[in-house]
Amino acid sequence: MRIELISTGDEVITGNIDDTNASFLSRELFEAGLQVDRRHTSGDSLTELMELFYQVSQKEAIVIATGGMGPTNDDLTTEAIAKVANVPLQLNTTWYERMKAWFDNRGRFMAHSNLKQAMLPQGAIMIDNPTGTACGFAIKVNQALFIFLPGVPRELKAMWESSVKEMVISYTNDTVPRTHLIKLFLMGIGESTLMSKLAPIELPQGITIGDRAIYPFIELKIIGHDASDQDMFEVLGQVMNIVSPYYVCRDHYSLIESLNAHKIQLNAINAIDGVTRGWLLIHMQELFKNFVACSVLNATNNELNEQEKGYIAKHLEHAPNFNKISLLPCQQAIDVSLLKEYPYCYEFSFNLDYKQEDDGHNLTGRYLIALKEDVNSHALYSRNRDFLAHLCCVELYKLLVNEPTITPEDCKILMLDCKRSSYHLSK
Repeated sequence: MRIELISTGDEVITGNIDDTNASFLSRELFEAGLQVDRRHTSGDSLTELMELFYQVSQKEAIVIATGGMGPTNDDLTTEAIAKVANVPLQLNTTWYERMKAWFDNRGRFMAHSNLKQAMLPQGAIMIDNPTGTACGFAIKVNQALFIFLPGVPRELKAMWESSVKEMVISYTNDTVPRTHLIKLFLMGIGESTLMSKLAPIELPQGITIGDRAIYPFIELKIIGHDASDQDMFEVLGQVMNIVSPYYVCRDHYSLIESLNAHKIQLNAINAIDGVTRGWLLIHMQELFKNFVACSVLNATNNELNEQEKGYIAKHLEHAPNFNKISLLPCQQAIDVSLLKEYPYCYEFSFNLDYKQEDDGHNLTGRYLIALKEDVNSHALYSRNRDFLAHLCCVELYKLLVNEPTITPEDCKILMLDCKRSSYHLSK
């Protein structure tokens, strides 16, 4: 059995609005292990809709169609599928009463045209809409099962979560090959280099590897179409052996959610950014919800003058020492051989108190991060600056969850100092 999507509406086919519904459904289905086979788009033409519905109905498929279910004359979806199924439209009294109550509860008059939204093809199963006036419905036509949903994204998503997702999964059990998806988020390696490293892996039938660049990360996808769990885990093991120096996290890039899963609670922090012009503070919000204080210093050159040094020293003197993070130009002696290849050096330091379950922890450390290119090479926004800020955030995250830190290819990271202590919290 196939899965196909149909989006309707002149505004969609002309490009006046983006088809976010199809993207949402494709993504949700894929996450549920179901691969969409084809997507269609049609304008508000009764003839075109009927031809498309008839064509798709000749295949054994589940078809999810969105849009064209409003009260106006150009909402033709329900009429079109009724004609293809050769059945009349009938008033669904359950939805009519629900719709009337929806208007009454809001003190609004229900126009006669809204009656159209309660007219469903004979034999169709109504699908509740908890947030709007257009119900959905399911109907079998020829070899295909059609599921029709309104085109308002907010309503469609609510209906998907409340009933349609479960409906589709139950209909596809043992009829649609399941798709497995494993996503790995990597940092510090280019796409071409990554794929050349992965090329020697012999993939079992049905398993593919793909990637997507979302700077400064690469989202590596291991996709299995009707593949066994054993084959998927064997491929994952081979991939991890290669990408572990660049591995950030798996499945979803949400560092705060990951910290919550590890039951790690971070207090508010004091952050000093003397290099990335505020990008460090932006990305640190991926770990910390609150700042006690934050400062962006205009001290971005590697060669600081005496006035800049004095300003930084004064600022650090008055900054609280607890839960402090700072990124500053490196002021200590550095190996000359390192400077030849990586001339731009920065010092990332931290002193953090955090809780994990019933224990308190303190993590302190200093890192030297050396880059080949200046972070200030491109005016206010620089990919190098964004990369450095993200890198500090990721390295700190890896330390907090006790995972090996990453080692990007185009920079050097030296751990100057790192200490962790723990103590039991009294209740």
